[in-house]
Order: sequence, then structure tokens, then C-alpha cells
Amino acid sequence: MAAEKRNNTRLDTKLEVKYGDITSFISDYAMNISRGGMFISTKNTLAIGTAIEIEFTIPAITVPIRVQGKVTWVNAPEKIKGTNLIPGMGVEFNQISSDDRKKLEHFIEKLSLMQSSQNV
Repeated sequence: MAAEKRNNTRLDTKLEVKYGDITSFISDYAMNISRGGMFISTKNTLAIGTAIEIEFTIPAITVPIRVQGKVTWVNAPEKIKGTNLIPGMGVEFNQISSDDRKKLEHFIEKLSLMQSSQNV
């Protein structure tokens, strides 16, 4: 089995995200998130390596978080063979303001505590 590349734990969530490259913006949902990135559920996957801008709002905060990211892997709808996979793409965060980073980390800490208490 290949070594795990992910440095941050993914947490299940459902957040509306707006993202795009230089040609267009799309609205979909992130199904999980970590300090370093997110999985966006979409049938409109972008190519691996595509640089994108992402905007999303977390609960209790009205101002959207904005990050620069890069598509690092894809579950292309036409290539999915297993029923437990959903179409979408993994995105790595590359640039985020310090203020947005603090908001994101606070949200992730709360989400982590909530999910770990549910698993007890």
C-alpha cells in the first residue's frame, strides 16, 4: 500500500464553496476539510495541477474565507467504478491570509472536538 501523503486529518463537513480558475466560477460542496485542503464534491472536475481560487463560509462567520489552491487529485465521474466513491477533487490550500487561516483553524478545532465526542 502506498504511504499516506496527507499531513492533516480530514474532518467531515458540508460547506458550500465557490471556486474557479481564470475562465469560470462554480458552486458546489466541500465534503471534508483539513488545515491543508478540502475535497469538493463535483461532476465538473478540473485537471490535476489547476490553480483555483476558493471561497467558502463557515458556520457563525458571515465573511467568506478565501484561499488560493491547486487540484491535487480527481475522482472523475466517468472513471469511478466503486459505489463508495463520489465524483470530485482534492484541493490543496497554497495561499491564505493570516486572518482567514485563524478562522479556518478555529473552525477545524471546533469540528474536531465535535466529531471526536460523537465517536466516543
